[in-house]
Amino acid sequence: MSTERTPLTAVAGLSHTSQLPAPPARRPQASSQAAPERPPAKVAPERAPATTDPPAKRPVSSTASTVRNVTLSLPASLVAQVRARARQDRTSQPDLLLDALTAAEPHLPRLLAATAPHETTEGPFMRRTPRPENPDPVSTFSLRLLSPNLDVIDSMVDKYEADSRSALCAVALRHYLHTPDSQQS
Repeated sequence: MSTERTPLTAVAGLSHTSQLPAPPARRPQASSQAAPERPPAKVAPERAPATTDPPAKRPVSSTASTVRNVTLSLPASLVAQVRARARQDRTSQPDLLLDALTAAEPHLPRLLAATAPHETTEGPFMRRTPRPENPDPVSTFSLRLLSPNLDVIDSMVDKYEADSRSALCAVALRHYLHTPDSQQS
């Protein structure tokens, strides 16, 4: 077999013909024969030894606003009301949640206390009253919030001693959706 390509014949009707260069020579296949000596490779400048540690992550600027996914566990009927209200007001669901938290903030201690289980004493023992059963199934409600807003919501959970982020958002949304002043027609 020849390693050189034979030139192609010209195609009739083409105005520009060119000759293709020959392919590079093939490398010999590995065999039991000793390989010929190769010329020494170029010497690269000496580099610092590679470390096995992963590169350190650069700190995110405190002014950077990243968007974070958040999933809340809310009653299914409340999720449906939030979606319908956001469509009605032509606003986003995260903005509706932030409006609800802002509007309900002065009332949060009272609203959260009404949903908290009460402790009773029976002799020397303390007992918690069970939470009333909620016939409404719980649904997940996914949002994308700016990280500073999520940090504020988490600080509100701590400040008002809510059971969870979902519990805080649920009472704020219920209050906001059932307050006549927040209704727009």
